[in-house]
Amino acid sequence: MGFLKKIVSNKILQYIFSRYATYFIQFINSLFIAVYLGPFYLGVWGFITLIIQYFSQINLGIPHSVNAIVAINKKDEDYVVKTTGTSLVMMGALSIVIILLFIANSLFFNIGEKYNFSVYAPVIALIAILNYFNSIISNIFRIYGKLFEIAFNQSVFPVLILLVVFFFKGENLLWALVLANCVSSFISFLLFIIRSPVKLRPSFNFKLTKIIQKKGWHLFIYNASFYLIIISTKSFISDYYSVSEFGYFTFAFSLANAIFLLLQSFSFIIFPKLLNRLASATNERISYLLNEVRDAYISTSHLLVHFAILCFPVFLMLFPQYSQSSKAFKLIALTVVLTTNSFGYSDLLIAKGKEKLLGHLSFFALCINICLSFFVCRILKVPYSYVIFSTMITYLVYVFLLGLWGRRRLKLSTRFLSILKDVFPFGMLLPYLLSMGMIIFSLNDIWFILPLLLFIVLNYRLKDKVKYLAEKIFDNPDKVINI
Repeated sequence: MGFLKKIVSNKILQYIFSRYATYFIQFINSLFIAVYLGPFYLGVWGFITLIIQYFSQINLGIPHSVNAIVAINKKDEDYVVKTTGTSLVMMGALSIVIILLFIANSLFFNIGEKYNFSVYAPVIALIAILNYFNSIISNIFRIYGKLFEIAFNQSVFPVLILLVVFFFKGENLLWALVLANCVSSFISFLLFIIRSPVKLRPSFNFKLTKIIQKKGWHLFIYNASFYLIIISTKSFISDYYSVSEFGYFTFAFSLANAIFLLLQSFSFIIFPKLLNRLASATNERISYLLNEVRDAYISTSHLLVHFAILCFPVFLMLFPQYSQSSKAFKLIALTVVLTTNSFGYSDLLIAKGKEKLLGHLSFFALCINICLSFFVCRILKVPYSYVIFSTMITYLVYVFLLGLWGRRRLKLSTRFLSILKDVFPFGMLLPYLLSMGMIIFSLNDIWFILPLLLFIVLNYRLKDKVKYLAEKIFDNPDKVINI
């Protein structure tokens, strides 16, 4: 009874449990979509979602800027209303530009011709615009602790997919997925408007526009560049390889990325609190806080990856048509997990007003990824599953540089080994390298139990930190960073 009472009375725990339920639905959806679309149409669906991801990042940093400004000035209601209203007008202007881009593509460029993208373009444009406004308003809801609406926004699309996936197949299912995305975005938009914690009154204030854009520009460069790293890799694969091969990659990436969605709810909630704390604490306190949170978060992520790689052959027994994605899944999982190694340091630089530096680091990483991806696709012409190596190298460089500047900001040692031990502790690096070697030499799947066991042995002591942090989340999530 005590357990249930805590869940019922704790909004953050309710949110976390709702996210886990949604992620489970998303995982089930990805499996059924893969079966009922088949490799070819899954490749088309992968391209459609790729375009949506591109436009979600081309937001000029407006949602990120509003998130930071409102989080700091939350008590000044009038300022919050003006900031929100100005941001909505700015996003409206950006939406007009997006419409013009779609029109230009249909008339002159015809991007995605082999995926027949022009047929779906009008609906995709509407989805992109709705997502722009939803991203701004959802950040306001997050700051004010209104988590039900956020959970609804994140859950309605997967639920709609679950309702349609059993009734359609092939191209009909593809259309159903696109329309479900559009309908879910519109429903969320209406809910946000009706239940907004602040007045949503479009207005234009030139001074506020400059403040939002100045702060948002560097955050835009950072966020857009960071997320465009993996998106650009997908783009090269979609262009240089067949639709079916891109379908295999989409299947592998969807399952690999599902692992990290389990932890996303925690980082989503803790970000505003962590940002506030890092802005005011002493270097000593920040170092201790980051050490505790990073150890628990990163170790849990790597443990999940090694476990998922071991279990993946079971899924291939259920979906033999995607057997060609086995190596791609393992490499993608080991690549995406590297993003968790940067957890905390990017928040630190934002809290200390170093958005410009963060933007430069992520843009530099994006340039590395584009060059490497072009080289392996165009020059080396490697199999599609090996293209992800370019992103793996990029993430390693990015995480190391982030650790360098984060430690420099905290006045800690910036020697190579000191940074490496911080961003990639040897207890995680050794199992990682073992898994990588086994993938390259195509060892039997059963041997992947070795990296998992090695990880457990080398990181046995971290279980106490993970347990302690989990207890803090359960007992009092609002004070989880007061460790």
